[in-house]
Amino acid sequence: MRGTGARALVAAVTALVTLTACSSTEEQVRNFVDENYERVSESGEYAAYRSSESVDDVADDIESAATPGRQHEDETGEYLGYEEVMVHVEEEPSGSGSTIEVTDASDGYDRWGVAIIPVWGTFGGSYRNAFSGGGSGFGK
Repeated sequence: MRGTGARALVAAVTALVTLTACSSTEEQVRNFVDENYERVSESGEYAAYRSSESVDDVADDIESAATPGRQHEDETGEYLGYEEVMVHVEEEPSGSGSTIEVTDASDGYDRWGVAIIPVWGTFGGSYRNAFSGGGSGFGK
């Protein structure tokens, strides 16, 4: 019994590692946020979540799950940019926790462009080039 249980555990861990390695960064980010925070709304590619944790703690946890290609912090919160998805983490209006917004990259630029374009550049321009090593790398 002991050997069978150990083999089953090894098989389960191997399957999890294989699935994680095969999934895209977008899926990793979306799955991590969906599994760890309370979803409060969803519409198409956009979803909003809530956490009792601070903005810094939430952003650190998401970064640990999938390293962003771009990151920016200002008075409105933290922005994490990936090739196909963007995340914005801001303090709840009540000051007790965080709101996490996840959407595709083009919608993220529409929503938060005022905050991120001066740092990351425009969508489809220097932003995407920086992921493949092009551009000056400003804002990385």
